[in-house]
Amino acid sequence: MARDWSAIVLAGGKGNRLMPLTSLIPKPLVKVTNVPMVDYAIAHLVFADIKHIILALAYKGDVLKDYIKKTWTPDRLGDVELECEIQESRGTADAYRLLTDNVDSENVAVSMADIVTNLPMKDFMNFHSEKGGIATISMKTVDSHTSQYGVVLLDKNRKIYLFLEKPAPMELYVSSMAQRADLFLHTNIINTGIYCFNRDIGNILHETALMDFGSELFPYLLENQFDLYGFVRNYYWMDAGNSTTYLWANWDLLRKYAWPILPSGVEYDGIYVIGIINSGQNIEIQKPTCFGENVQLENRVKIKELTSIGQNVIIGEDSVLEKSVVWDNVTIGAGCIITESIVCNDCEIGDNVVLERAIIAPNCKIENNSQLRDKTLELGTVL
Repeated sequence: MARDWSAIVLAGGKGNRLMPLTSLIPKPLVKVTNVPMVDYAIAHLVFADIKHIILALAYKGDVLKDYIKKTWTPDRLGDVELECEIQESRGTADAYRLLTDNVDSENVAVSMADIVTNLPMKDFMNFHSEKGGIATISMKTVDSHTSQYGVVLLDKNRKIYLFLEKPAPMELYVSSMAQRADLFLHTNIINTGIYCFNRDIGNILHETALMDFGSELFPYLLENQFDLYGFVRNYYWMDAGNSTTYLWANWDLLRKYAWPILPSGVEYDGIYVIGIINSGQNIEIQKPTCFGENVQLENRVKIKELTSIGQNVIIGEDSVLEKSVVWDNVTIGAGCIITESIVCNDCEIGDNVVLERAIIAPNCKIENNSQLRDKTLELGTVL
């Protein structure tokens, strides 16, 4: 007898919009408050009591697979079966198609490994089961009209009659004119990229050449009169797909916007610490902030609000960091001012360096007295 639920986590994207952060690692391994995004995705499904999780890997799949094996050990997983499949898919729906033989459940949740969300997964799954449709799309309300994310036409039971991703103005006009009295056109609801499917979706994918969920599969289902539903709630969701939204995701977790998802470590009144902080005199640490293991702060360092510090980081005397993310194995000299910036792994920052809205790729070295504002350094740059 098939189990009720399994899950597929799409973790194969290259993360081009997040470059140069993804120069050496796949996007799901990019850390938000010192935790790789893939860990948030897996924990989200484990918490929803899903016992079989499949990760669909592609770009740098071997690197990600090795990380998963080392981190998500049988002791940590308990009775949850977690498998990794490296594939060459041509889209989200194609990734699912390639894994249909791995699916042994009546229903399948599909999630993404490069978002941070506190979507109430169990409620979402129960909604899908109660409606009994072929597919259910997770949706989130946003503050204002946002046609860049598409529009959806729903009835009062949340059944979808029209689904347009990033529609042209003419499509919006036609769809609004065609609606029935009992249908409601929403332009302030976005598709957050987490789905529930009946296992029959696998048959449809094998019978068609559909490659993408949003632009191809969902319109096909509606056109062929399959029941498609929208689960609409107001929850936290962030696609950390570029450097700006990546910074926002770190700030949001520090501010507890994604509760119960919190930064890793033990909290001391808004300051999250994984390991011991070795510090000099007259240190100032504001909240909320977070720190990895083996962090060394020299005299008079100021770590201001919304800053995330990784592991094996040394910060020199009189340096000030604010609203920034520092990855692992980084040395920052004395007298530096770093604001709204990202410093990736294995970087050396000299003395009296100013970084303002700067992105520093892995393995960079910046000489003393440099000033970088609104600039991005590529992998291995030496200034």
